Order: sequence, then structure tokens, then C-alpha cells
Amino acid sequence: MITESTEEYLEAIYRLGERGEAATTTSVAKELKVAPASVTQMLKKLTKRRYLKYTPYHGVTLTPKGEKIGKEILRKHRVMQKFLSTMGLPKSRVHKNACELEHHISNDLEQAIYQKVESERPLPPGVPKSVTPLTGLLDGRKGIISHISGGRGASQRLADLGLTPGTEVMVVKSAIFHGPLMVCVRGTTLAIGRGLASKIFVRAR
Repeated sequence: MITESTEEYLEAIYRLGERGEAATTTSVAKELKVAPASVTQMLKKLTKRRYLKYTPYHGVTLTPKGEKIGKEILRKHRVMQKFLSTMGLPKSRVHKNACELEHHISNDLEQAIYQKVESERPLPPGVPKSVTPLTGLLDGRKGIISHISGGRGASQRLADLGLTPGTEVMVVKSAIFHGPLMVCVRGTTLAIGRGLASKIFVRAR
């Protein structure tokens, strides 16, 4: 059973790495706002449990097991932040509540909340409310491309990939907030950048 404290530490270390900062006792203590002595003890525990690798004078790095958890918790935090922000809560409460909720939502619920937030984003002019951004589909869901926004350049790039209005597309894997979408189109699996994918609007099936 992974404790919330373990998840907090792995998330903090992953966040530091994402910013290109070394995960040292000092930087982790600053990130979590706890005493350096407490951080030292926890980092030793996490290293013994093989969530981290410790290199003397260089701090710690996440093992694949630790990275998976840290990335997952940070992603859930960001999903909850976006969701709570739509409710008009003060920023201080949004962050605090997201920190609490990130440990208690399942992957399925996270995906559903993310889809809800994405589907309620303002649509470009001329795009009907009955469609949803491709980025809002859950893994394994299909849709028929209805509209493509972004002008001729984006339309041509997508057409070259076989992504044209009337085409069925299935989301194979969506890396929430970061990374490309893996989609299946006409029997071929493609990786599409999130910026380009956000210009595709589909009728979910």
C-alpha cells in the first residue's frame, strides 16, 4: 500500500525533474515545505523501497517504478486543478483541494473529469456545440471527424495524415496535458502533437 506521503515525495521529485532541477534534500524540502532532516529520512526510505536511486553529491533520481507513480499523481493534480478552477474557487483553495484529491481519484475518474473539462472549453467560431475536441476523448473511444479549425496549414497537415472530415478516428493513448495523442486512422496508428490534435473536432461514437 503506497502512502500519501510517498506519493507526495515522488510527485515533488518528478515535478523538479520536469523543470530540469536536481532533486536534492534542499530542493525537495523547499518543494514540499518540510524540514531537510525529514526529507533526508524519507529519501533513504524511498531508496530502500526502490522508488529512487541515490547518487552521492548529486541527489536522487526516480526509478521507473517511482517515475510512474510521480507522473501519475502530478497528472491527477493538474486535472483536479483545471476542474476546480471551473467552479470559481480561489487559487489558494484550488491548489490545496487538488493536493488532497489527487490521492483519492481512480484513473477512470481522472479520465472522465479530464474529458468533461476538455469538452467544455470554448469552441472556435463555426464549430457546433454538438462536437468535442479529439483531445477530450477517453482512451479507446471513437469519433467521426466533423470539423477542423486552424486554417489551411493545419487542414493540409491533417489531410496528409488521412485526418479529414467524415473519417473515423480512435484514440489509442492520450498523454494528458503533455505529449502526443496516439490515434488509429484507417487501420494505421499515428502520433499527433497535442496542439494539432486540439484543432480536430469529432462527434463521439
